[in-house]
Amino acid sequence: MDSSIQELYKVRIQRFNTAFKRETPDRVPIMFMSEMWPVHHCGLSPEDVLKNPHLFYEAFEKTFSEIYLDGLYGLGNLWIEPVFEALHNSGTYKLMDGVVNYEDKISCTMDVNDYAALIENPYRYILNQFFPKKFKILEQGDQSSAQALDQAFTAFRNYRQENLNLIEKTENVLGIPVVGRTISFCGPDILLDYFRGFEGVIKDINRVPELFLEAASALNLFITRLKMRIYNTPEDGHFILMPLHLGSYLKPKDFEKFYLPFLNQLLEIYTKANYTICLFFENDWTPHLETFGSFPDGKILGIFEYGDLAKIKRKVGHKICVIGGMPISQLSYGSINECIDTAKRIIDECAPGGGYIFGTDKILLSPNDGCYENIRAVHEFVHDYGKY
Repeated sequence: MDSSIQELYKVRIQRFNTAFKRETPDRVPIMFMSEMWPVHHCGLSPEDVLKNPHLFYEAFEKTFSEIYLDGLYGLGNLWIEPVFEALHNSGTYKLMDGVVNYEDKISCTMDVNDYAALIENPYRYILNQFFPKKFKILEQGDQSSAQALDQAFTAFRNYRQENLNLIEKTENVLGIPVVGRTISFCGPDILLDYFRGFEGVIKDINRVPELFLEAASALNLFITRLKMRIYNTPEDGHFILMPLHLGSYLKPKDFEKFYLPFLNQLLEIYTKANYTICLFFENDWTPHLETFGSFPDGKILGIFEYGDLAKIKRKVGHKICVIGGMPISQLSYGSINECIDTAKRIIDECAPGGGYIFGTDKILLSPNDGCYENIRAVHEFVHDYGKY
C-alpha cells in the first residue's frame, strides 16, 4: 500500500472506530451503502460485471474518484450462480432490472417434524437432511451427489476469493475501508429466512412455541461459533453485519419472548469477544426501541430503514452508534438544494455528541436509487460541514 493511501486508510478507520465507540471523531464518517449502483453509474453491464469481478473494481475506482466517502458498508452480492447450478436448485440468484435478487419457489423447506433433529444437532441436520431435501441432486448419495457437492464447494471457494480480492484492492489501492467484514444471523431469523418461511414461523410460534424456542437457541450458538471460527480476529473500524427480519413483525409480547433474548445473547457473545456488531433494522423497529436498554455495553451499531433518526438517537444513542438518515427517495427525485438542506438537518440533529455515521436509509440497488449529482453534492457537503 502506498504510504499516502495507507495514511488515508488509517485516518478513515480511526474515524469509524471512534464513532463505533459512540465517541466524537474529527468529522462525521460517511458510509456508502450500495450493491450494483456504481456499476449502473459507470454504464457497465451487470451481467458482465458479475461474471468478471475485476469490472466491479473498475466501477468502484471511477465512482469513488468522483464521490467522496469514508468507507463502504460491504460489497453486496457477487455472482454465485455456479453454486446453484451445481446443485440443480429451484432457488437461485437472478438479475432483475440489473439488481441481484434471490428467488426461491420453496420458502418453507423444513417440515415441523424436523425440529427435533435440528435441535439435537444443527450441523448434522443441515448436512444430512435439510440439504438433500432442498437440493434434490444430493438425495441420491451416489457419485453424482458427490460431484455436485464438489462443484458447488469449488464455486463457492472461487466466489469467496473474488470477494477477498475485491476488498484488498479497494482498501490497498483506493484507501477505502470495506467496513463490513462478514455477515451473521439471529436464530429466529435463520428459521424464518432459510427453514420455515414467514407462514411457518408464525404458525410455529403459536402452535409449537417450545420447539421454536429450542431451535432458535440451538441455531444461535451454532451460527455464532461457526462465524467466530471463520472471522476469528476482531478488527477496529470493521464490523459483523447482522440483518434483522422477524422481530419487526412480532407484537411486543411475542417480540420479548421469541426474539429479544436471542438478539441479546448474540450481542453479549460478540461484544465480550470485542467484535463490533452492526444491526440492520430492516422494516420499522421504532415500536421496540424501549427494549434496546437490555443491550450489553460494547461497539453496537444500528442502520435504520424507517423512523425519525434524531428521535431514535436521542432514545437509544447511549446504547448504539446510529447510522443513516438520508432518504434515497429524495436523492432520486429531489433537487440538489433540497438534498443538501436535508443533509444539514440530519447532521445538526444527529452529529452532536458523536456516535453517528452519515448514510442512506436504504441500500442503493437499482439505477434509480439516487441521482449521481445529488449523491455527489450531499457527500461533498457532509464532508465539509460534518467537521467537529
